[in-house]
Amino acid sequence: MTGRCYLEFCGEDLTLEPGTSLTFGRSADLHIDDNPYLHRVLARIVDHGGVWCLEHLGRSTPITVADVHGPSRATVHPGASTALTHGEFVVTFAAGPTRYELLGGLETHEQVTDLLGPEGLAGTETLDYASVELNDDQRVLLLVMCEAQLLQPGARPPLPTNRAGARRLGWSLPKFNRKLDHLCEKLHRAGVDGVHGAVGASAADRRRVLVDHAIAAGLVTRADLAELDAAA
Repeated sequence: MTGRCYLEFCGEDLTLEPGTSLTFGRSADLHIDDNPYLHRVLARIVDHGGVWCLEHLGRSTPITVADVHGPSRATVHPGASTALTHGEFVVTFAAGPTRYELLGGLETHEQVTDLLGPEGLAGTETLDYASVELNDDQRVLLLVMCEAQLLQPGARPPLPTNRAGARRLGWSLPKFNRKLDHLCEKLHRAGVDGVHGAVGASAADRRRVLVDHAIAAGLVTRADLAELDAAA
């Protein structure tokens, strides 16, 4: 099953659902810039039969797709396409003297591991409402989200934005969003209401429910906050 594709460009955060696509350029779904050297529609990211791909729709300007965490990279020329296979990737291209970067991340095998543990689909799917087992990334993500409320018991301080949380952990925003989606899905499967991305649901409401449940169920405590310094 295809997972979501997360993109970030100049502070704009986008999520592509399976079966959808997004064009980018000077006059496309994602507006890159008014740079006259930039193609009106340079490329498209699209789900082709369960595989996210980048298609070069321009007439020039090679596009590079690189693994954020390794040396793997591919150059995509006009009329060509490449599969997006890295968990986190960066798309780079130039128009005149200006160079652009589009950061991305994929939901793939990581989602299965986050939801069911290292055994993947062979593992148990039965989760307990109050004692969901968290991996290391999920613990520090929850701690970032819950920190202000843990430090001010009984108060309702503002929650950190996803961007602030990602910065605190040294993660990319697509990685933070992907991990947050996985954690919310895990809690939803455990029977926690209000953390799943239903139609019309507010992202802020979902995050508040997540924080309230985590603290009430003891998934994280004030004593755990020391783990943030080690993770950052």
